[in-house]
Amino acid sequence: MDRSVMDFVESDYFRLLIVDVYAFMVWPFLNNKDYMEIYSGYDPIWKIAHIPEIWINALIELERIPMTQTWLQEADPDEYMGFIPLKEMDLYLSVAVPYALKRYNLREMVDYVQKHHCFEDFDYRKSQKKTQFFNKWYHIRTKHPMASLDDYMEDYRESHDGQEWDVMDESPRFESDVETKVLADQFMTMLSEKDRRILELRLQEWTLEEIAEELGYANHTGVLKRIRKIGQAFEKFADVDYDFEGRRII
Repeated sequence: MDRSVMDFVESDYFRLLIVDVYAFMVWPFLNNKDYMEIYSGYDPIWKIAHIPEIWINALIELERIPMTQTWLQEADPDEYMGFIPLKEMDLYLSVAVPYALKRYNLREMVDYVQKHHCFEDFDYRKSQKKTQFFNKWYHIRTKHPMASLDDYMEDYRESHDGQEWDVMDESPRFESDVETKVLADQFMTMLSEKDRRILELRLQEWTLEEIAEELGYANHTGVLKRIRKIGQAFEKFADVDYDFEGRRII
């Protein structure tokens, strides 16, 4: 074999290419309703799809492909192996994927994840699935999907024996600020303890590097990604646009 070809086969790029190819082929049998591209690398099903050992071992155990050692011992040195047609590989994987999920006790986990996605599972790109998730999340998780100042004042009266919530400034700007504060308070209750801590430290003017060190991140990039994710989620929640997708965070 040509040295340049050997170098390519032994490279990390080639290994990543093999991982991506297997993920692409098994995805329809893991999630046949959605494109893989709409999910992020945090999605558990996306992670499983990108573990080629699972699918290779299943194909070997089902005798769809030979073990490398067996193939090297029995193959004719001059034999041209070629490539398995995609349709044939689909047929193999239609059996191998369900077999692997059962073999490694992954079926229940995959089914659960499909029904209980979270913010981190989705890629930054827009998709119908992502929009449906946000709509469902806010409908289930918030008492007031579209909170207003009047709603908040009514809740205050009910929980304080009819006492009025005293608003000193009735200007539109003040009401807008108050509504934003109400929404922010509601949104904070939906966050994980770690995400709330990130926001608290940012409000105390901690740097990204300081927050990363405090919370055990390898570097500030992880904190930056979390802040951007939290910001984008709040934009959806409050129906506002602060440009968290494109703005620079320092």
